[in-house]
Amino acid sequence: MKEKLTLIQDANILVIGAGVSGLTTAICLKEAGFNVTIAADSFAPDLTSVVAGALWEWPPAVCGHHGAPRSLERSKEWCMTSYDKFKQMHADFGSESTGIYLRDVYFYFKDVLENQPFDLNKMNELKDKVDGFERGLQIVKDSIDLNFQGGIKDAYKHMSPMVNTDVYMKWLLKHAIEIGCEIVQEKITINVVENEQELLRRFNAKAIVNCAGLGSIVTTGDSSMHPLRGALVRVKNQGGVVKDAHCISHDRSSSDEQDIIFIVPRGDDLIVLGGLAQPDKWSTELSLDIPIIRQMYDGCLQFLEELRDLPLDEEEPVRTGLRPCTEKNVCLERVPNTKIFYNYGHGGSGVTLSWGCSEEIVELVQEALCEEINESISLTNGIDVNQKTVFVLHDMLSAKTDFSTIKSDKRNLVLLCSRRGLSKVVPSQYQHFGLVRIIEPFNLENIFQTYQQIKADYGLIDSNCQVVTNDGYLMLLTAQLRETLNLTHGDRQTVVSQFTNKSSLKSALKNSSIKLPKHLIFDRNQYRQEPLSYLNFVVRELGDNVFIKSVNRNEGEQVRRIHTIDELKAWCENNVNLSQEFEFNELVRGQPYTTTVAIEDGKPKYFAACKYYRFNDKFLYGYSIGSIVVREEEPEFQQLKQFSIEALQNLEYGYPKNGVININLFLQEDGEEPLLMEMNVGSPGTCASKMFEKYQGIKLNELHLQLQIGDSPNIQVKDKKDWKYSAYSIHPKRDGVVKTIEQPIFESDVEISWHIYVGGAIKASQSMSDVGIAILLSHNDYSILEKDLETANNATLYQTEKNLLNKPEAEKSEVEEPEVKKTEVQKPEVEKSNVEIPKVQTSGVKRFQQKLLNTVGNLLNIK
Repeated sequence: MKEKLTLIQDANILVIGAGVSGLTTAICLKEAGFNVTIAADSFAPDLTSVVAGALWEWPPAVCGHHGAPRSLERSKEWCMTSYDKFKQMHADFGSESTGIYLRDVYFYFKDVLENQPFDLNKMNELKDKVDGFERGLQIVKDSIDLNFQGGIKDAYKHMSPMVNTDVYMKWLLKHAIEIGCEIVQEKITINVVENEQELLRRFNAKAIVNCAGLGSIVTTGDSSMHPLRGALVRVKNQGGVVKDAHCISHDRSSSDEQDIIFIVPRGDDLIVLGGLAQPDKWSTELSLDIPIIRQMYDGCLQFLEELRDLPLDEEEPVRTGLRPCTEKNVCLERVPNTKIFYNYGHGGSGVTLSWGCSEEIVELVQEALCEEINESISLTNGIDVNQKTVFVLHDMLSAKTDFSTIKSDKRNLVLLCSRRGLSKVVPSQYQHFGLVRIIEPFNLENIFQTYQQIKADYGLIDSNCQVVTNDGYLMLLTAQLRETLNLTHGDRQTVVSQFTNKSSLKSALKNSSIKLPKHLIFDRNQYRQEPLSYLNFVVRELGDNVFIKSVNRNEGEQVRRIHTIDELKAWCENNVNLSQEFEFNELVRGQPYTTTVAIEDGKPKYFAACKYYRFNDKFLYGYSIGSIVVREEEPEFQQLKQFSIEALQNLEYGYPKNGVININLFLQEDGEEPLLMEMNVGSPGTCASKMFEKYQGIKLNELHLQLQIGDSPNIQVKDKKDWKYSAYSIHPKRDGVVKTIEQPIFESDVEISWHIYVGGAIKASQSMSDVGIAILLSHNDYSILEKDLETANNATLYQTEKNLLNKPEAEKSEVEEPEVKKTEVQKPEVEKSNVEIPKVQTSGVKRFQQKLLNTVGNLLNIK
């Protein structure tokens, strides 16, 4: 291993982000012998890391959501690495230079720990690992109010590193530059998986480490990311009267949003008071005039007597920041089959975990680069030749499937995907696959060859393999692959094509009583020969208002509504030379619905329905769209169910025997029988799947795969008393830079998926899957849910401003190299570059680094 490490030591590594995780990672990589480039658009003090309370804590932290089992267990190792590192840095460099202080922290409890198993276990885990541990009320100082919030019944303390981030972040940046890390002022706003090769080439790098915090919403596509807003009230520590930290965690049985106590001395001159932890809040404009901030401040004053006579920091009485969180907490992973590594989602524990996470990143990078110099191919241990192997195909749709429900000790899971497909898999799901292969271009020939290569490498046999997908755009390709491989499981092309090609569907129902809209296939030749005559023909057949859709679903969701013959002419001119096949449909007036049917062994086992707030095509014109479940007692529910089953039974080639089918239809205004629009195979999409899971407990994303595999899942809705009506609202992206995000206040329970973030440059949505914000609502009262859905659909959730970086070249100012600009607080700030990745100019980088180093040195009073 040492010989291999010697060979890779001069490799260049790109680190994205200059927060505490990015800088620490860069320093660790540099100290391990790598050449490191840090690309970031912001540097201290203009960072979330500077806002951090920065008290070292054994996880889970007082002020952070951190409970996913895998992440929690790994965090216990990471935090101890950081604990020892902070002690060493304090010994080597001192508090004044680094901002690191070693002080006692006290944790207080409202019951004896023996009656609080969670907190007792946490104490028992840490007590032998930290310095100065003591337990009991005898350690509590006389100035503490033991009657606070019902009474303090237990306590313990230990020595903890406490970091003055105003000093520490500047020291980290200075240290990174001094040891040779290169700094590039660059805002990376592209997906690193989809653009891996371009990033590696432009930065002359061998690997990429993403430490972009909330920017990872864009750089990784992780839709489970969200902000957890925190705020600190800053008080002057006159006379150094507060020397220790004091904490009370949130009471899990309390409905009080703000009952946390967080009192931490910041250096020698300040104390920070906190406790705020608000998910999905983006605004950082908070002050003591906000009731919850005042409550937080007053609670700390009530708890600790010494605080009551101390003045606020008049320059900055309240500091607000957004902690980067994910659904499964810390994301520290190597992206399979790439040279990309993730280190983000630390929530309120970024400082605590920083050195431990960074050292693990170094190990992962070393391991990955050593693979390149191995003379023989090393095969993963994730494939057992004696077990069934399930190949999962993925390309276009967001993959929010929980693969832990698919994974089994009796089967191998293999992911075959495009780069785009891999970028849409939530990183916490990587662990469930024994093997991942990126295939480009992602077509039948290449997938077939990859399958055959894997089969040969691992000694697999076809009779023990299955091919499945949950990507609606890949249903036909999956069926084609099965037939090419002569696999006997699954549905044939003739069956599946009815659900992926609109012409095939209409042909399959031509002899049935199922009513379809009037439609025409766009005839390019006829349009080229006699354009005016052809346009008049379309209008005569379908009317002035026409829907235009792609015939083949795997070609995307190019839905357009045409209102006039001039619009129709313009559309024809723009698309006449494309190879893509389009269908014209008459405009149908009425209420659109989607029904979902789960089929097992050819029999319907579950049925659900939802109705839409707006027509889907509105989404591509910048409007939000939404959907709400149809209650079983609603008069149209049985009509929808009967029609859906009849439509399936009338298909010429039958329907899939195992899987989930979605049927789009209209109930017309004139009260006529329903009108069938189209059918699809697969889960109804991430939002709809979550909606039905909230409503009746059926996980359609997972269910479709389980049915394809033949797992015989228990398709059983939860007890009716536990049903919760649900709805969703999705909002498109708009051109510009996101300046503010605000969500309305709902009575319903809310879950939000973010695909944008404040400061991010975005482009207008071009397809239904290109979502900006998705909101899931649920409530026991249907009328309240309806009101909240209307509010969500009518709300403007975010504001954008014109992206000046995308001006025509003539309008751009000429900037030869980044220039440091000093503000009143002398913070390093530079002219932002284009969102596209610039070529790295070495001389400019070095001049920029020297200016940045001089600025940071001045701020630290270090020469």
